[in-house]
Amino acid sequence: MAKRQQINVEVVAVVMTISEGALKTLLLRHNDQRWALPGTAPRHDESLRSAVDRTIREHAGIEVEYLEQLYTFDSQHNSGGNREVQIVYYGLVPSVLLRSKELEDRAKVNWFAEHEQKLVDNHSEIVHTARLRLSGKLSYTAVGFELLPDKFTLAEPQNLYEVILGKELDKRNFRKKVNALGILEATGEERISRIGRGRPASLYRFKPEVFHNIETKGDIFPV
Repeated sequence: MAKRQQINVEVVAVVMTISEGALKTLLLRHNDQRWALPGTAPRHDESLRSAVDRTIREHAGIEVEYLEQLYTFDSQHNSGGNREVQIVYYGLVPSVLLRSKELEDRAKVNWFAEHEQKLVDNHSEIVHTARLRLSGKLSYTAVGFELLPDKFTLAEPQNLYEVILGKELDKRNFRKKVNALGILEATGEERISRIGRGRPASLYRFKPEVFHNIETKGDIFPV
């Protein structure tokens, strides 16, 4: 009689932000050479989403509002021959949140751009899959705007799209499409450049009643 295979389930979090001009992912030190994504086995009394929230909170001390189930990786087998199933979520956080929640030990938990660190097992594949999903969704949803602070200039959403897509976008065309979405409103406030040059930039915020319902049939921005 064949030995019954045990299935171990783990939830894994790919939490991303834009910092220092790069799209970065939250990683945990696994050993002296490699890093890993936050992950945990769900407790018997919690949902998968609750387990993801818990592992992010335990390691980074932050709450991630935007979390979406990405993919299920089920081709792994451990040394005992049991199947390892990874249910992966990806989330987005604005960098301003990180500045208010400093990591206690950056040698053990930190944010890195893709390929900056060597990752364990299939975690590089997971990160790459999450980045592809994010860049793909930019064309038909406003998901990338989750990376912005509460108030921002019009240059900031363009910058985040350019970072995620890895290419420059036409300024006039980008702003025309943003305005056409009808999801922004002026705050009446301005931000002065840190270097003190040029005119102050107007600050905007999202209209909460329409922002989270944005999904179009055509392209929002060229990808």
